[in-house]
Amino acid sequence: MNTNERALIEQNRKRQSIKVMYFQRYLLIRYVTAMFFFTNLYWFISLIMSKSTLIIIPFMLICVIIMSTIEQIKIYNNPMLRAKYTRICFNILFASNIVLMSVSSFSQYFIQLYPFLINQNRSKLFILIVLMIGVVLSAFVLYRLYQIDNNQDRQFRRIQEYEKLVK
Repeated sequence: MNTNERALIEQNRKRQSIKVMYFQRYLLIRYVTAMFFFTNLYWFISLIMSKSTLIIIPFMLICVIIMSTIEQIKIYNNPMLRAKYTRICFNILFASNIVLMSVSSFSQYFIQLYPFLINQNRSKLFILIVLMIGVVLSAFVLYRLYQIDNNQDRQFRRIQEYEKLVK
């Protein structure tokens, strides 16, 4: 292997490293997205099994999450892409968790929304805690997306330092 080939391989390796570093900015967001996906999938399946009429709620949330996931995959090939659908997804998840907190606590729809639980105060408290965690995670992801969009995250500073080193 001659020096030109080595230099080309090294240049490609550096370019690929930078691309991966930009993609890694969204790592936490991808994990939280997966958590929301599987939580809503479990909820969707339980509503199918109980033949609930409110099956549309987790189905729509799963569809929104899938759009966000597709966008996050596209970010790998275009690291400068803004995560518009991911932001919309987490705004919807944030709002739906708040609405579900009030509906599941103060209405007769609790059994239709959560047929796998008994209509007791402990069950309602459990669901409230799960939904509050969802609100906090959604808010955190929205804040993280704000940081990434404005290049205020730590990973962006690391990328800049790395780019200075390799040039």
